[in-house]
Amino acid sequence: MHNNVALEIWEYTRQIVKNTIGTQAEVKGFEWSDGGGLFNKVFKVNTTDGNFILKIECDKIFFATRKDQIENEVLGNEMFQKAGIPCANILAYDFTKNNNMKARYIFTECLSPDWLNLDDFDETTRAEIKRQVQIVIEKEQHITNSHFGSLSPSGTLGWHETYDGYYHSTLNLLIKDGDDYGVFTDEERETVKMAAETPLVYSKKYNPTFVHGDLAYHNLIWGNINGGENKLYVIDFGNAYFGLPYMTEIYGIRREGVDIIDVLGLERNLYENNLISDFERMFWRETERLTEDYTYCREWMISSVEAAKKDKSRTHITDFVEKCRKILQK
Repeated sequence: MHNNVALEIWEYTRQIVKNTIGTQAEVKGFEWSDGGGLFNKVFKVNTTDGNFILKIECDKIFFATRKDQIENEVLGNEMFQKAGIPCANILAYDFTKNNNMKARYIFTECLSPDWLNLDDFDETTRAEIKRQVQIVIEKEQHITNSHFGSLSPSGTLGWHETYDGYYHSTLNLLIKDGDDYGVFTDEERETVKMAAETPLVYSKKYNPTFVHGDLAYHNLIWGNINGGENKLYVIDFGNAYFGLPYMTEIYGIRREGVDIIDVLGLERNLYENNLISDFERMFWRETERLTEDYTYCREWMISSVEAAKKDKSRTHITDFVEKCRKILQK
């Protein structure tokens, strides 16, 4: 992969390695890591002192709720480690582009193997993994904040004292993204705008709770660092925010055969009418169409991007607008 890595990335990574690992360490090469996507390029850096991970934020991120990737990586990792949830240690990062790579990045320890596939393990190990998954989810729910929104008070989503404030502000950011990329017709935009302004109906007071944003098995690793004890690690905090409790579990890892909303006594209306999630799913398809550099995406994602670019239909948009209409009719 040497020929596919820009010279400035190669040279600056050598500096990072010497500053964090030691002057004796040398970069031997780069490998593509099966963790890249539309928002980041992820490399495994091979050195004379072992392997490390370099994640570089993409230049263009097409919708607001997926920005601040590197800040979220750093802050989310810190919060999880403080909560006693295993994560790879961060060795270096830069929130700016004022470096030789001209990129926002994070440099961390490398976990082995790269990702979790339950089918690769025996029944006893699978049971232990699932047990540790539940521990992770329970610990995550104890990471709280004074405000809803971004992990950082200066983040794109802002900080909001109420969930209503966060919800309506975030929808307005997404509507602006839709305007910037010409997603909606005038009539569709008006429908979406009206639905976004509809007051939320709920009676309980919810505390702002950490939401990983993509807590699924591809972001869990049953492995180790440098040959240590195997345990469950969590990676990829780029989409994290403070939101409703158990949002991660409902949209990511579900308890088998259990309706989490009912078990926890949560208000179903507040979850099922959550336009942010539907908006993001709709915008994902648009992002695939707009993305130009997807060389380092996962294989299934590359196929999905190429299919999206060929597909000229608007079904994903009209389906979302139809949900907005149904909300207005209630």
